[in-house]
Amino acid sequence: MTGWQKLTEHDAIEAAVAEHGKDRAASVAYCALKAYDGRDSAEYRFWFGLFLKPAKRKRVA
Repeated sequence: MTGWQKLTEHDAIEAAVAEHGKDRAASVAYCALKAYDGRDSAEYRFWFGLFLKPAKRKRVA
């Protein structure tokens, strides 16, 4: 995605949803997969890190 470096996390999620559909996690995952070209690039790390954020939060039972 062009201009990803300038996006806040919220704006990045909104841009991913606008491009790939309503499911936030899936949309961000698609952006990570699209950015992956066999190398660990900064863009891939950005999208993959954003995808993992909800999983890293403390869960309340």
